[in-house]
Amino acid sequence: MTDASPPSTTYNRDYFLSNACEGLRDYLDGGLAALKTKELEYLGVGPAQQFLDLGCGRGETAKEARRLGALVVALDYSLDAVVLTKSLLGDSVVVRADAGALPFRAGTFDRVLLGDVIEHVPWDHAKRTLGEVDRVLQPAGRALVHTSPNTFFIATVKPVLEVLLRVLRRDEVVHRFREYDRLRAAMHPNELNPLRLRKLMKQAGVTARTWVDRDVVRGGASEWTERLHANRAFRAAGALAGAWPLRLVFGNDMFALITKTDETSRGPGPARSL
Repeated sequence: MTDASPPSTTYNRDYFLSNACEGLRDYLDGGLAALKTKELEYLGVGPAQQFLDLGCGRGETAKEARRLGALVVALDYSLDAVVLTKSLLGDSVVVRADAGALPFRAGTFDRVLLGDVIEHVPWDHAKRTLGEVDRVLQPAGRALVHTSPNTFFIATVKPVLEVLLRVLRRDEVVHRFREYDRLRAAMHPNELNPLRLRKLMKQAGVTARTWVDRDVVRGGASEWTERLHANRAFRAAGALAGAWPLRLVFGNDMFALITKTDETSRGPGPARSL
């Protein structure tokens, strides 16, 4: 981990239009990746809600939220992300700003999404960002955080998996892991695990429920797992790995659902785990 966020220019057009950025194929097809669809479902995004996509990237999630009837504001600190999102959203509000100092009044939004944002900012900046999210939420508002990868998986499962892939001569996957590691080093100052995610919520002073998704292979809808999902043994192994408590190590999709904190009692809040 480092104490500095990657420069905004790290997140350029080439990055957003590469397989390093989740859901490229769905974006190019005019759709939305299964993971991003799940995020909107967990948030319960619907008509007339004031919705903030914080860390909007290419903008396809904000576009889908607008299709669902939400009143969308998209925000990113990358200029290229803002340009890409504006090209999708047209006259919707797209803002370039720092997530740790949101340019909105308190109580502005019903729903806030931080999809794959927290791992890209250092710990203290992440705490400020979560505090800002809590500030801009309406009293009955909700925010969802998704973060990946799980450092328990990286430390214990990934090395064994890479050895197995080399034995099986899956060189293309091994190469992709190496490229992923290169990008992680440059872009992820704050990778988490289930325990540290819960600790982050508590230190940020937000009321949150945290969990690891039990579908550790994303139903075969991930470009990492889609070629293997037809294999019955693989599906069985995925179901086993997704059982409690194994998913705390094998699962890479970690979530936190934040509910509005009472401003009169603001302080380190409970972070309950499913």
